[in-house]
Amino acid sequence: MLNQYLNIAKAIELLFYPQLEVVIHDIITKKIIYLGNDFSNREVGDDSVLDDISFEHSKKVIGPYEKINFDGKVLKSISIVIEDKNEPKFLMCLNFDLSILNNLANTIELFIGKSSYEKSESFIFKDDWREKINVYVNENLKSKGKILNSINKEEKKELIIDLQKKGAFKAKNSKDYIAKILKLSRATIYNYLNEKEEH
Repeated sequence: MLNQYLNIAKAIELLFYPQLEVVIHDIITKKIIYLGNDFSNREVGDDSVLDDISFEHSKKVIGPYEKINFDGKVLKSISIVIEDKNEPKFLMCLNFDLSILNNLANTIELFIGKSSYEKSESFIFKDDWREKINVYVNENLKSKGKILNSINKEEKKELIIDLQKKGAFKAKNSKDYIAKILKLSRATIYNYLNEKEEH
């Protein structure tokens, strides 16, 4: 049954490449089983963080809603419930990177003024620890006038300590995720945290 949806996912992914990421979650195992045009730093087999989602039989399409990617880019997302014998089995999520359009909108605003835009609430993954980390990392760097790809070793160390204070390392696999987005080894993360405890 899933094969027909995989073909649809791949077609949409190709049509909107490179701006669209397609993710399919297995609702039963709560794992990612397909990831196309990955730009959210996840992998097939990662936890889906689906514990707090209740599926209403009348609701087959969830969204659109906004998410924040690890690099600070705003994603506009929509999720489709895939059923088998009237039971939710899979969740296909389409994540569209709005960065190009936002840059264009900012340029237009210089000429015609700022327009009002009401953000959709991202409720589907309300306890997604990855997104919470993404939001905190980008707010932290923004307050310092920095961007993720330009911070040095000491700034990464300081960010890791700040993340620990915020409880970011309580989630399972959070160290691996933070190491990945900061382009550090897991051992380096542990070393920074141990140095902090020794002081």
